[in-house]
Amino acid sequence: MNKNLVNQSIKKNYQLLDNKQFGLAEQNAHNLLKDDPNNSEIFNLIGDIHYKQNNFDKSIWYYFSSLDRKFDSKALNRLGTNIFLLNNNDTAEKILTNLLVHDPEYAPGYLSLGLVYEQGKKIDKAINCYNAAIKINPKEIKAYLNLASLLKTDLRYAEAIKVYQQGIINNPNNHFILSNLGNLFYLQHKYEDAIICHQRAIKAKPDSHIVHFNYANTLVNAGKYSEAIEVYNKIFEMSPTFYRSKINLGTTLLSMSNFDDGFKNYSYRIYEDKNLKTLAHKKRQIWEGQNLNDKTILVVAEEGLGNTLQFSRYLDTLSQLNGKIIFKCQENLHHLFEDLSFLDEIVSLETEVKDFDYWCPLQSLIPLLTPDLNSNCPLPTAIKIDDNKLLEWETLIEINENVKIGLNWQGSKSNPKVHNNSIDLKYFKNIIKNESANFISLQKGSALLDIEKYKLESEIINYDLLIDNGSKKFIDTAAIIKYLDLVITTDTSIAHLAGSLGTQTWLLLPKVSDWRWLNTKDETVWYDNFRIYRQKIQGDWNEVFSRVEKDCTELVKNISEIRKT
Repeated sequence: MNKNLVNQSIKKNYQLLDNKQFGLAEQNAHNLLKDDPNNSEIFNLIGDIHYKQNNFDKSIWYYFSSLDRKFDSKALNRLGTNIFLLNNNDTAEKILTNLLVHDPEYAPGYLSLGLVYEQGKKIDKAINCYNAAIKINPKEIKAYLNLASLLKTDLRYAEAIKVYQQGIINNPNNHFILSNLGNLFYLQHKYEDAIICHQRAIKAKPDSHIVHFNYANTLVNAGKYSEAIEVYNKIFEMSPTFYRSKINLGTTLLSMSNFDDGFKNYSYRIYEDKNLKTLAHKKRQIWEGQNLNDKTILVVAEEGLGNTLQFSRYLDTLSQLNGKIIFKCQENLHHLFEDLSFLDEIVSLETEVKDFDYWCPLQSLIPLLTPDLNSNCPLPTAIKIDDNKLLEWETLIEINENVKIGLNWQGSKSNPKVHNNSIDLKYFKNIIKNESANFISLQKGSALLDIEKYKLESEIINYDLLIDNGSKKFIDTAAIIKYLDLVITTDTSIAHLAGSLGTQTWLLLPKVSDWRWLNTKDETVWYDNFRIYRQKIQGDWNEVFSRVEKDCTELVKNISEIRKT
């Protein structure tokens, strides 16, 4: 077979590969090898076939075989990438570095090496690699996306925006870059800019449900609910199995107090939540209000710890239907629920439960047990606190007669909603100047670096090393909160813990917040001890904290005067 025919055949087999016809493509490639056993391109083809199927060990062998016959930048790049995917970062780094020594103008090599550096936390080197790839090939889409994503993760938003904008200049109709830039503007509360980007992305890729989804989410946070609802419905028509559009449609309707349609759409989360979809796929009978006399119902916790704390109140109401309740929830919360008489059994989320008649997601109990969320809301679950822990913390907390105020300003960075439940500690600076109050951090982890950043070590008491170091979540935090006069917090699990314990709590919310706080209201049905401070303009915390500072000064004064009498 002459060289032109071989090349044509290789090209046709790559088309088969693109169409995921792996078996036929590999068979054809091996037939080609019989006629041309030293053709490195054929070995690359077979390597690519195995690579696309995640058969990395096999693909490595064929890339090596290709390199034995001819130096090839693509083969060496693929080899390094495959070794990286097998978690051998050091070897991958050596191979890819060697590639770029021999071929310093090979842009994909910089992309691959950038990923290796990124995995190894060598951030500056990764950034340099992505910039090099862009310089060599200004149309290298992945380089812009990888670089901007890395900068965004490092909270270097301004730099990330510039990267996306440069990418758009060189790739004006690329929907990936346009949509990602829109998402970044969204995180910065620049909703009009975000909307323009998403509209351009839709024009560039009108059949992409993901692009439409990003657009709809931005519309919600811009307060354009009717437009968002229209887009969510369109997405479901485009992609009926993309359940996140239904879920977000549900939460949008719930935020607007449309509970019937809201919960109906929100129920699609059983196909997305990892702890629910297994039961859904097994087609175990879901509870929809059936008689529970002499029946067993498995209730499954959803999402984070805060959700479990907040909605566990419905278990007490459920118990009045005379069924046996098995509660499946996060193991590190078991100690908080273990003495509740209305629970027959508590198991971890990882435990497989086989013997039950019905199952129900925890949040699905809400419309079944309280159809009108504005009334007849059950009281919070009575959280049990270890008596010994209370005694341990009494002497530490009660150090003087000052008012005791707990602070929580940042949610978990693993939470996709972290931008909505985190506030820069700088906004608290005027509050903590009050000398008649002791301010106690309720934070754990990296958020505590903010105390050092703003040199607030003398103003904020930090018990981090003493708090919740065992397997029992909140065991110390709960005891601390019981001795506090006030908790000021963002929308995190701390808020729900404080709410359940009955401690006065001030909840700081963005203008558009989670559906549970009903965006049309400044009060909540969930906790009697809550005061909500909501942004009047999305992204504007200055106005919120001017109110908080004024009210905090007044509260401290009142409590101090009472204690003097």
